[in-house]
Amino acid sequence: MDFYVIFALSNIIVSFILGLFIFLKNRKSLIHRTFSLFCLTLFLWSVAYFLWQISDNYDEALFFSRTLMIGAIFIPITYLHFLFALTGKIEEKKKFISVGYLVFTLFLLFVYTPFFVESVSPKLTFPFWPNPGILYHPFLLVWVFCILYSVYFLGKEIKWSSGTKGIQLKYIFVATIIGYVGGATNYFLWYDISIPPVGNWTASVYLALIFYTIVKYRFLDIRIALGRGLVYLISLVAVVGPGLLIISLGKRFPEAVPFNFAVVAGVVVVALLFQPIFSFFQNLISKYFRYTFYDYQKVLGDLGKKLTKILDLDELSSLITDTLINTMKLDRAVVLVKKEKNGRYVIQKNVGFKEENGISLVRDDFLTEYLESRQRPLVYEELSLMQKDAQSKKEKERIAKLRENMKKIEAELCLPLLTENKLSGMIVLGNKVSGDPYFEQDINLLTNLSNQASIALYNARLYSEVQDLSRNLEAKVEEQVRELKKAYRRLQKIDKTKTEFMSIVSHQLRTPLSIIKGQLSMVKEGIYEKDKEKERKVLENVYEANERLIALVNDVLNISRIQSGRVEIKKEKTDLKEVVRAAVERTKQSAEEKGISLLFNEPEEDIPQTEVDISKIENVLLNLIDNSIKYTSEGSVEVSLRKEEDGILIEVKDTGEGLVKEELEKLFETFSRGGAGKKHWIQGAGLGLYIARQFVEMHGGKTWAESEGEGKGSIFYVKLPL
Repeated sequence: MDFYVIFALSNIIVSFILGLFIFLKNRKSLIHRTFSLFCLTLFLWSVAYFLWQISDNYDEALFFSRTLMIGAIFIPITYLHFLFALTGKIEEKKKFISVGYLVFTLFLLFVYTPFFVESVSPKLTFPFWPNPGILYHPFLLVWVFCILYSVYFLGKEIKWSSGTKGIQLKYIFVATIIGYVGGATNYFLWYDISIPPVGNWTASVYLALIFYTIVKYRFLDIRIALGRGLVYLISLVAVVGPGLLIISLGKRFPEAVPFNFAVVAGVVVVALLFQPIFSFFQNLISKYFRYTFYDYQKVLGDLGKKLTKILDLDELSSLITDTLINTMKLDRAVVLVKKEKNGRYVIQKNVGFKEENGISLVRDDFLTEYLESRQRPLVYEELSLMQKDAQSKKEKERIAKLRENMKKIEAELCLPLLTENKLSGMIVLGNKVSGDPYFEQDINLLTNLSNQASIALYNARLYSEVQDLSRNLEAKVEEQVRELKKAYRRLQKIDKTKTEFMSIVSHQLRTPLSIIKGQLSMVKEGIYEKDKEKERKVLENVYEANERLIALVNDVLNISRIQSGRVEIKKEKTDLKEVVRAAVERTKQSAEEKGISLLFNEPEEDIPQTEVDISKIENVLLNLIDNSIKYTSEGSVEVSLRKEEDGILIEVKDTGEGLVKEELEKLFETFSRGGAGKKHWIQGAGLGLYIARQFVEMHGGKTWAESEGEGKGSIFYVKLPL
């Protein structure tokens, strides 16, 4: 069998298997159908070429040389038809295709006449080489035109294509040139040019390049099916061999091994070895040919079972990302969920992406609008075609921006998560570790998976919201209980305060009123008519009792106004040194009557003027100084004033009874009095210090007291802001 017959046979086998396989893979696809049609024309040409080469008489050789022209006639137009379908230009080239098929059909009418192939005769080493008829010459011109146009069209499309599509077209472009240039060597001998058809073998090279493009760059998207078919074939051969060996041994040595037993043993060996051998070859081919094998239905089934059992949002997101990464061998994946309250997207689970990169895509309105309207995955490779087909400049710019962003963060695919046809989130996937693009099977799996994931994530989010609501309700109930307890304690305190108030006020009112009543009744009865000096002292006692009543009523009224928020602060710029000096002067007589010294340590530095309500600050100072005088039996009371960085500090220091820690903590509360006060000054109501603190705080200041303990004196501080 010579060189030309061998390559004719190889062309027959490859074109038939490849064309049939691609047609059966997707009969509905125009690209698949047109490529299968092209393979059919190659097959017809190769069969006739083979039969012509082995013909041993004139009539047979003439018949097959005319028959091979059927395939040769339609090779260029079917190839162009396939290229137009592949690039999406069918509608644009509709007239061209129709005219092309019509012209070549007209040539077909004359195939079996002398007008196309006139005769056959010996040329070089060929005993029966065809001689052209009159119609052969225009046919060849049209044939060459179609080939040149194919090359021109492919070159133009390559210029505008990128990504996997661009790579596919480049391989097809190279295969086209090799195939047609080699095939053209058939036509030299037609015109008596002594060059044999040495390029016939390039038809097989063309098909080999197409096959490589399928395997390497998912051309026609059948790589996974081819790979799995190859694994099954190799595995079957590997396990059938040992089985047949056992059977043949049983047949050859029936005495040692019964034949029936050998048959059963062979079948058992085949059954037991097939699965481990299949797994071995699958892993081997996956490693060296970079295939990713998975069972579409099994992945969905297993995932579906797990999704129904998980209600935790984080755990669910982890399951989805882990399934995708492990199934498709990805380098990164992120699940983004849309919050219903504010419409913002948050990262629920991230593997491999930087957090900022993971969230950056959802800021692009074009992407979210596209996913919601199309409701299908968006692959990075599609964006170049989308940009090319965009109708407006603005749309082109938005697609270009999205394309640039996806490329920057190495995002290869965006998968929408939909709830009631509204976008509720998305899954963003990176590249496959193998470097492969996403195949048709991958897209179908992801589309179905997104439907399951959307429902599961929606249910998990609802469950999470119910859980949060339950926790919030519990927290609110607990908070309300705490508030009720606080309110109850406040009521208890108020009730206790009211009781204390009634007790103290009634006592403080009853005592001076009793004195006034008793003293006045004696004056009225004339008991002191003859002793005017004694009568004067009695009236002084009445006056003092009346003053205490007025002070008590004023304190009670002040507290009432403070607690109801009716106290007004009327600030005016003043010199605090003068206010302090005046308060000291007004209380000096009380100190002298007790035999203690009252001193005002005037500051050496200038004290800046500040805005205060003079009457309120006087009230504060009088309360503090009077309080120190009352609880100091001997020694002194010193009043100081100084400027600090954050305010003006007034200090009232005494050598009196002092205070313990417990008394310091409650000193400025209503009706609070130290132990010394209850012991030595029974007439106090415990309201003065409370009122003083309130007036100081109304000025934005603070007041406090310090004491080293009982019998060691006290220091009262007032700090006012500058």
